[in-house]
This record gives sequence, structure tokens and C-alpha cells, in this order.
Amino acid sequence: MTVRKLVRDFVARHTLLERAVAHGKTIHIRQKHPLGIVPDVPKRVVVEPTNACNLKCAYCGNKDMLRPRTYLDIGLYERLLDEMVALGIPRITLHTIGEPTLHPRIAEMVKMATDRERVVTISTNGTRLVEEPLARALVEAGPHLLNVSADAADDESLGKTRDGLKASVIVEGLRNVRRLRDEVGPVGKSPWGAVKLPTITMTCVVTQHFTPQVEQTFFDTYAPLVDDFLFHFPNNHADYVADRKFEHGGVLPLTIRDRVYKALRHTCNYPWDALFLLSDGTMSVCRFDFDARIRIGRFGESTIQELWRSEAMNSLRRAHMNFDFKDWPQCESCTATWYENRHEHYTLTRKLMAKHGVVPARPAWLSEDPLGKAHAAGERRGSPGAESARR
Repeated sequence: MTVRKLVRDFVARHTLLERAVAHGKTIHIRQKHPLGIVPDVPKRVVVEPTNACNLKCAYCGNKDMLRPRTYLDIGLYERLLDEMVALGIPRITLHTIGEPTLHPRIAEMVKMATDRERVVTISTNGTRLVEEPLARALVEAGPHLLNVSADAADDESLGKTRDGLKASVIVEGLRNVRRLRDEVGPVGKSPWGAVKLPTITMTCVVTQHFTPQVEQTFFDTYAPLVDDFLFHFPNNHADYVADRKFEHGGVLPLTIRDRVYKALRHTCNYPWDALFLLSDGTMSVCRFDFDARIRIGRFGESTIQELWRSEAMNSLRRAHMNFDFKDWPQCESCTATWYENRHEHYTLTRKLMAKHGVVPARPAWLSEDPLGKAHAAGERRGSPGAESARR
């Protein structure tokens, strides 16, 4: 490994350094590209099957959402998929604000996307995977990644962040999915070759409750049941979570850290990376947009391409390039853009796994186009000064 690569990796893993470098890059890029370097089309689309959820997690803004609970229309979703195929958009994620398995046709939604050879990720809190018909239908639909979220494997610790959820529910659901994958999981083209799908991952939000003992129990319990892990830290969900008591700590007091990181902020990835179709048909650009505040239009009334190149999108990009959010105040104090560092999350994940002797059976940190479905002519560059969002 070259010295240059070592330095780049070191910077990428340390959020303060990464932010400082990315901040400078953004200032440099905007001199010739006021809107940043915009790909021809989104690299992926994130879909909210429903904004309803059956949990009230401590660090999540869903419980403070004012938007009515709705469920995405299947006809609108089918139109979205067909446009994605025509444009060569390779990836779709079925999850943003709510719990996707609450949508009565969620397995059908997965199958519609896999039939069109899109790379499909679905994320769930795991509470409904204990239900045999639903779990079987999801497995048979063949999503590439099934992410299950849990912050601990003991009832006391898990209950503190996950609304009193019992760890046994998560364990039973994972065992059910693993068994069904062995029995009826489809084998198709995948980033891991000819394997039975889905690849199962465990995502964990690291809070102060993730003590060494909780960590040990976590790996002892879940490592035999999943293919890979993702650890990350909480943020204020675009200012919905006001108390911020679960955010990652540091040497400096939070108020001082905020000032430093806000001064070194760079662009959010999403205006150059993805569109977010909310369950009422609103098109957004934010995974914390609980009340559709980052609204750029409505899908169906406008196409993906029209929305991607709209004046609203350009206004948002311009705001991030100039760090001037007078027209988009929702972005001003979102700590995800101050502190969230995917390189740091990846490094933390692999460090914890190595500590417990866990090797990923199927690495789930995928490239932007894992099956080569994007149009070759489409420019696939990420947001200025920020790593492209993955998974």
C-alpha cells in the first residue's frame, strides 16, 4: 500500500480530518460547478413503503412525526420501477422512515423489483419476521440484502433504546429467516455469486448502553445468524431528536464540538446520490424527512428525470455547496451532515468484528452498481467532497 493511500485511509477514518478536507474540496469545486458535479441520474432510489412504525425507538424521530400514516400505492411504485429500468438506476432500498413490513404487499414490492433485476435492500426492525407467512414471502421474493436492526441482544439493554422490545423476538425472527433461506431462498445473480438470497445483515446503533458486556452478548447471539454487520452512531434526525443524549460522545463538550464540526461541514451526500419516494407520493431527498419538509415535488406528476433536474433540486444543491440554508432551514442543524462518516462506520464495524473473531460470510458493503445495471453513459460520480453513500 502506498504512502498516499495510507494517508487517504487515515483521513477518511477520522471524521474531523475528513470533514476538513471535504469542506475544502467543496469550496474548490463550487468555483467551476456551483451545483456540484451532478450525475445524469440518481444512483439509487429509496422508497418508503409506509411511514407507520410499530416501535417508538428512543433516538428515532418517527414518534415525533406529524405526517399522517400512509401506504405507498402499488401502481405508483410500479411506474417508479419501470422508470428506474429505463434510466439504468441499479439500486432500490425499501425503507426510510417507517417499518416496511407493515405494508400489506411488501413481499410483492420486493418481487417486482427483483423481477426487474434491480439490487434490492430492505431494512426492518425485525419484529414481524417471526410471522411465518410474511417471512416466507419475503425470502421467496429474493431481496439481495435484508437488514435487521438491533442495538443489543439482552432484554434490558435492547429495551432502553427499542421501546421495550425483547431480544427473543429478534432472535426468533432471524432463525426463521435463516431456515427459510436454506429451504426456499432463490438462487440468482447476486454480488456474492450463486447463493441463496437474501444476504442477512445486522445493523446496530452504538449508544452509551453498548458496554463491553453488551457487546460480547451481541456477537455471541447474532454472529451465528447473520452474514455481516453494520455499526453506526445516532444523530439528531434532522433536528427531530432534540435531547441528543444518545449521540456519540467526544473529548470536547457537545456545544463546542457542534461549532467546530458545523464550521467544517460539507455537502450532504443525498442531493447528488438518491431520490426518496415517500409513501404519499412526495419525492424527497432526505432519509430523516419525517414530515416531508425536503419536498422537491410529487412523483407521478413529474418523472424521475424531471425531479432530478428540477429547480428545487438545484436550489438544494446550491444551498449545500454554499453552506447557506436560508431556503432549506431543515438542513441547517442536521448533525448527520456534521458527524456521520461512513468510513468511520466501516472501520468500527470491521474492528469490532475482528475483536470477536467474526468474519463476514458475505460482505454487505456493496458498490454503487453491484450487478452492472447502470447505463455506461451515465456519470456515476458522488457528491462533491463526500464519499458516496453505500449499502
